[in-house]
Amino acid sequence: MNLMNSRPPHIRSRESNFSIMGDMVIALLPLYFMAYFFYGNHVAVLGAVSVIVCVLLDVACTFLSRRRVGILDLSPVVTGLLIPLMLPASVELYVIIVADLFAIGVVKQPFGGLGQNIFNPAVAGVAFVALTWKTQVFSYPVPIQSLGAPAARLVASPAASLKMGATPNYGVMDLIFGNYPGPMGATGILILITCLIYLVVRRTINGKTTLAFMGTATVIAFLFPRITTGRLESVLYELTSGVLFFGAIFLINEPTTAPKAEPPRLFYAALSGAVVMLFRYVGAFEEGMFFAMILMNAFSWLMDMKYEERKSRERRARYEDTAETV
Repeated sequence: MNLMNSRPPHIRSRESNFSIMGDMVIALLPLYFMAYFFYGNHVAVLGAVSVIVCVLLDVACTFLSRRRVGILDLSPVVTGLLIPLMLPASVELYVIIVADLFAIGVVKQPFGGLGQNIFNPAVAGVAFVALTWKTQVFSYPVPIQSLGAPAARLVASPAASLKMGATPNYGVMDLIFGNYPGPMGATGILILITCLIYLVVRRTINGKTTLAFMGTATVIAFLFPRITTGRLESVLYELTSGVLFFGAIFLINEPTTAPKAEPPRLFYAALSGAVVMLFRYVGAFEEGMFFAMILMNAFSWLMDMKYEERKSRERRARYEDTAETV
């Protein structure tokens, strides 16, 4: 039997790629409806412009590189939807556009386009603007109160409070329904859980990967609390602040940058949870998800390679044992 060594993503057909990316789009749209409810029309503008910029740049780069433009390729749409959701609703439009340009023009297309990028384009784009416009990226409007306000009051997020060792002043119901300052698509745990269930049922993502990531983060938050009000509260606020829960669903499971086989993928997810928490605890920023994911993306291929080498040795050992028996 002849085997074909293909590059990622390992998807059977263009239709499969369309289905997977389509499911991601469907799962991301409720987060925009939630953000629209909390912050108003500006959310729709950010999302629409981001998608348009990513799609146009992706098509232009593909055309200029003389590669075939995929009509069913929704990956730039997913990138365009992801970027604003990881940023405050108050962020200026030019920040979104710069993140889009960096994601597609620097991280994705120069490596060969769909399936060839080493790093998650959306994560890299947000990380770049976080380094460039720290104040804008880590200052958040107050939900509902800033709805339609021409100059909304910007406040720190629960992640910033944890960074300072202070207990966030938000109740459980606020956390469940997203009524607290943070990235406009990463609050609202109830909706995020619904998105997770949809993607798992559709088999678009592997629920074990999300569980491995969240499990590691939970253990670290419990064993090493940054607040003095209790370990359980530490777990609650760590898991619901910043983009940790959002990333456990949409970033850890990204098919191109995560390991392909399940054992290294689970190891990758668990280690990512530890690295994210490490960045949160000792990093310069309140949110370490973006930078931790870039670091983990760089070693994803190595985990796959080591796993395949071990499997190859096991097969060779079995073959030799069989030959000796015969």
